[in-house]
Amino acid sequence: MSRKSRTFSQLYNYMRDGSSQSSVYDFFSQNLYSRTDKDIVAEFLENSKKVKARKNGNYLFHEVISITKSKQLTLDQEKERLFDIIRTYTASRCKNNLVAGYLHDEKENNIHYHLMISSNEIDVYKNQRLTKFDFDKVKRETEKYVIDKYPELEQDILISAKKEQNKNKQSNKAAEVKRKGGRLEKKEKITNTLRDIFSVSSSMNDFFNRLATKNIEMYNRGSTIGFINGEDNKKYRLKTLELENEFKQINELINQPSIKKTKKKVYERNSCNMNSDDDKVDKKQQTTQSSFVKPETAQPQSEIEKRKAEIKKVRDSIKSQQKDKSKGKDKGFDR
Repeated sequence: MSRKSRTFSQLYNYMRDGSSQSSVYDFFSQNLYSRTDKDIVAEFLENSKKVKARKNGNYLFHEVISITKSKQLTLDQEKERLFDIIRTYTASRCKNNLVAGYLHDEKENNIHYHLMISSNEIDVYKNQRLTKFDFDKVKRETEKYVIDKYPELEQDILISAKKEQNKNKQSNKAAEVKRKGGRLEKKEKITNTLRDIFSVSSSMNDFFNRLATKNIEMYNRGSTIGFINGEDNKKYRLKTLELENEFKQINELINQPSIKKTKKKVYERNSCNMNSDDDKVDKKQQTTQSSFVKPETAQPQSEIEKRKAEIKKVRDSIKSQQKDKSKGKDKGFDR
């Protein structure tokens, strides 16, 4: 039982006052340095102040561990065994927490330990998180420890037996509901339908088409995956249907792109690369060919080039005339 206020003194005094304290096994402590009552309470209080205050926050736990009195053992022998059981239990349930406890033996049929457990571990600024599953596991393991190690205590199997009874009760209820055609039968029906769809679906589209054919819709809420039965709009979680392993192959189809689409994209990309390469080759060929093509008509000469040609023509004419004169003179001298 949890307490949401720092009532360490009240609980400690109640546990101490109810104990006979007639043996060394009547007081138990864990992770406590103090030995006097006042200092023990102060140590609990000081450790609780490290936890950040919040609404409805816990500060301590009050738990009771009990064993039935045995006819084969003396009271001191029973106390010794219960003390060892308490030590095993706290080591598993709250190894790093502060623990103080007193044994009460006033009952005729049992002896029991009252334990005060700090909500946080030593010098830790937040409370210890112990889930219901983890707490049940600790209790089952402690019970098994008692049955195996101390058979002379003649303890009945309670926790594990209760779990088995709940299973049988659920099985009987399931059979009755199935016989009457109730909700459980519908759950079994959609489970078998989904299992078949998971096993034969070859692609994402194929998977969703098969769901639509069976009037089933898939939904996703955060990390939770489920399915809606279109007949009555009833939702079923994948975990509830126990189909998580069968769904793995479908999950791969959903999260990976279609193979056909991938091939198509690769083909289109290769086609684009081929076209671009062809364009480059064509342009290169055109450039190469154009470099060897002669112009059909000569380009017009510049004015300077024309002037040079005229001057050369005049010089050639003068030289020709001079040659003709020199030839005439030579002829006259001979005459």
